[in-house]
Amino acid sequence: MSEDDKYTFDDMPTVPQIFHQLGILVLDGSGSMSGIIDGKITKAEAVNISVRELLTRFIASKNSKDFSISIVTFDSRVIIHTTPTRIKDENDQTIDDNADYDPMKGHGGSTDLAQALQEAFTVAKDFLTNAPPDSVPHSAVIVVMSDGMSHTDPVPIAENIKQEQNITICSTLFAQKGNVDQRAQKILQDIASSPSNYKTVYDAETLRKFFVASVSSGKNVNII
Repeated sequence: MSEDDKYTFDDMPTVPQIFHQLGILVLDGSGSMSGIIDGKITKAEAVNISVRELLTRFIASKNSKDFSISIVTFDSRVIIHTTPTRIKDENDQTIDDNADYDPMKGHGGSTDLAQALQEAFTVAKDFLTNAPPDSVPHSAVIVVMSDGMSHTDPVPIAENIKQEQNITICSTLFAQKGNVDQRAQKILQDIASSPSNYKTVYDAETLRKFFVASVSSGKNVNII
């Protein structure tokens, strides 16, 4: 299987629901996300594009009814941008893949990753706790994206989350080539559930692939 094939869904009719996974995107909206990449767009704009394309890809998936998405944005404060929303519900209504997912909206300050991760944990726990007891298996993936060093330490919170059987943490540093913050990279590697759940990215396309791969990973996921 090629690198690109790992991130591609077949455009086929949807299948009966076999699991329900919540992907929680935790998106850095701090001031540094206004930095320009590729000489043309800001990191925040690249994130907006990546999230929209992620949603478009999942809407087209035969497993679209197996996934929900929540989006948390943060700087020194946390905003629940999108409460848990099904990619496609029982009436075939889909999540809005044309909405504004720019993480800097309402933000632009410093980086408090610990608070954001704690909020994402609360969202994940609520989702799992409220799952009907006789339903399909439920799981959650917290996908953290940041471009720099947090002024708070998220590692203790991450270690607590890792004790939860049905929650996975994926993380990525959105860096600039030749200018990788080693301290931030180490923190983001440390909070991931495993080394394979971490990646350093440099552009919108690689970020999108990471989002897709992360949201479609997890404890009970079986893409068919």
